[in-house]
Amino acid sequence: MSQLKRSIPAIMIFLICSMPIIYYQLGSLVYTQAAASNLECSDHAPYNTPDDFTPHLWDEGLDEGIMEKNETIASDMESYWFDSWDNASIDVPNEPITLAAWVMEHNDSRPWVILVHGIRSCKANHEVLIPAAMLHQADFNVILFDLRDHGDSTVEDGLVSAGQREYRDVLAVWSWLQDEKDVPASSIGIMGISLGAGTTAIAFDQEPEIQAVFLDSPFSSMDRIISEELEFGGFPSFLKDAAVFAGKIQSGDNLVKFEPLSGAENIGNRSMFITQSNDDYRIKIHHGNSMCEGAKANVKEGGFVECWFDHSSVSHHDGEEPGVLSHVTLMLTQTETYRGHLVSFFEQSLTEPAAVV
Repeated sequence: MSQLKRSIPAIMIFLICSMPIIYYQLGSLVYTQAAASNLECSDHAPYNTPDDFTPHLWDEGLDEGIMEKNETIASDMESYWFDSWDNASIDVPNEPITLAAWVMEHNDSRPWVILVHGIRSCKANHEVLIPAAMLHQADFNVILFDLRDHGDSTVEDGLVSAGQREYRDVLAVWSWLQDEKDVPASSIGIMGISLGAGTTAIAFDQEPEIQAVFLDSPFSSMDRIISEELEFGGFPSFLKDAAVFAGKIQSGDNLVKFEPLSGAENIGNRSMFITQSNDDYRIKIHHGNSMCEGAKANVKEGGFVECWFDHSSVSHHDGEEPGVLSHVTLMLTQTETYRGHLVSFFEQSLTEPAAVV
């Protein structure tokens, strides 16, 4: 008994000294799993090209799924296919990163829109191809690209930083259009989807010359989205701080350094559109509401803010199990309304290149 008593202080000291290591290891496990990218583009890439694409959920097309909640445009996609496009490689300044892009240009006197995909996705996802087609059919020039660690762009470390690094990719494409295509900043808009929307909001905050952004299903707070993503992935939310700490150690990323909400609050005399499904289970609707409120409270004369929230979900089956998708679905279920908002927003917020002196 006395030997056990003598051992207790040593055991306590060992446990106390081990706590930082255990804390880091738990955070590292959570961080590497939650932040892992998917170079296969979540199975979109094998199916989709600009001249032949359809919405895919998991490993199957929407037209093969169960349509109980809403009708979608999945059975009539041919009208959205592109006749032609060009490939482009865009270097990120001062970084060993090259971005793979698709460029659809047909009228050099019209504005451009950059489209930014979501997490574990790519430029081959219908979520950016469909709005790109809507804009292109309205005589806009469009460019879609793969963020770093996605699709055909440079693999930096295989991890997603939730916009903390990726916003520099958005700015690289924005600058490339000005340098290579001689497009003035006031004629370039950006549309972001999900992670791409949060990333676009960060870029909007960091670069005051970006004129207009359209955000579909954005997250507003890094702190809250990390907790919610951990819960979505089956991890205890109290490990959030450990994951943030591990991110700083492993990749140098401070995952809570830049907040998308700051982009809304620093809108000034620029323009922003926010849209999201009220039923969104992946990024909760409070994020979209916060972005909308922040932008409306801070917009100055010369800029404007529009928000559109509505119910939208799509039923599908994954093998034998039915499921419901409600994240980034308004373009599928309320297509013409979505098209109207998208085209009208950029028509109002961007200038014609030829009109810029």
